[in-house]
Amino acid sequence: MRRALHNLGTPDHLGLAYDAWAPVDKEGKVADGARATWFSNLEGISVSPDYSRSYARWEKSFSAPGDRVFKLQLASRLLVGHGNSSATDVGLTVHHTWGVPVIPGSALKGLVAHYVDAVYGPSDPDRPPWEQDGDERVRADYQGVTRDAHGRVKRGPGVVYRKLFGAPDAEEDQAMRERDIAAGAAAGLVLFHDALYVPQEIPDDKPFAADVLTVHQKSYYDSSGKVAPNDYDSPNPVTFLTIRPGARFLFALSGPPDWTELAEHLLRDALLKWGAGGKTSAGYGRFVAPGTGLVARPAPTAAGGLLPRAGDRVEATLLEERTKKGGWKARHEPSGLSGPIHNSGDVPAEKKAGDRLTLEVASVTTQQMAFRFPSAAPVVGSEKKRKKN
Repeated sequence: MRRALHNLGTPDHLGLAYDAWAPVDKEGKVADGARATWFSNLEGISVSPDYSRSYARWEKSFSAPGDRVFKLQLASRLLVGHGNSSATDVGLTVHHTWGVPVIPGSALKGLVAHYVDAVYGPSDPDRPPWEQDGDERVRADYQGVTRDAHGRVKRGPGVVYRKLFGAPDAEEDQAMRERDIAAGAAAGLVLFHDALYVPQEIPDDKPFAADVLTVHQKSYYDSSGKVAPNDYDSPNPVTFLTIRPGARFLFALSGPPDWTELAEHLLRDALLKWGAGGKTSAGYGRFVAPGTGLVARPAPTAAGGLLPRAGDRVEATLLEERTKKGGWKARHEPSGLSGPIHNSGDVPAEKKAGDRLTLEVASVTTQQMAFRFPSAAPVVGSEKKRKKN
């Protein structure tokens, strides 16, 4: 049956093409020799022209007083649903009906909930709110659920967290009620809708791009750490699909106006500072406001001349991964290429992973890009420029 499907060509629905139409072998995996052609076909899938009408109806449906909608643009590749089953071992979540990029509302709610607890919660989360003083007592209102060593819910969330996201029953509910603190199971007031792809914002409406993750210690990972890492394992490149930079998403929230206004502020912050989906520590899933100068570009190819040249200045994102000597690495988001910053010592000390800055291309291939920090690089984004003495 699967062979008969292949004779029909690649379907226009990315979800079907990536799963049901995958040219798998007897082991259920795509053979190395077939991957290049298959991924090229996947990258060539355009969004259905009929999707625009469905998207327009969906956008117009948010007309209640508390509804809030806003658009953000991808500054880097997006990977959502990478844990889904796939013939390439790396999945991708797309809209069930239209096969377009989508970020589930549950993922957005979880992102914001974690962001609120980590950024606005108290510095000592083990202390109950009635023992917190001053600013810490205020921060306790933003604290998430507290669990014991066995994973049981020990204490419910603070009042702000509770209103935004809801709360379960907890062991210390009675103690909280005795101190006039809301407790017990409750539903959140804000509904986080799925974020849908905005059509006709990417050239030819082709939002999907292939990426490569290379595993260098396969035996170590396959053995769950029972085999020590070594220097003689062969690298194992794994190709998978992502959403290309430049794609725009429409985010929507519903609920009481005061709470959706707060939720929008928090969601914007989390998307701009933390990112959504998988591999955010490597720079994936970062968003920017539309109109910030980001230009969507096709996947880089040596023959097409689409890569920056040595000496060009580009915007790049600092990565958490460091070089063997502890130097910075950065990623050029439009191409997805990353590499070391040769003069890492010149990068300002206040910079941290996830920050975007202007770098000079030291060298570039279709597999890697190396950088230099220029002596007078302007600061990108919301970072303040350093004052000259």
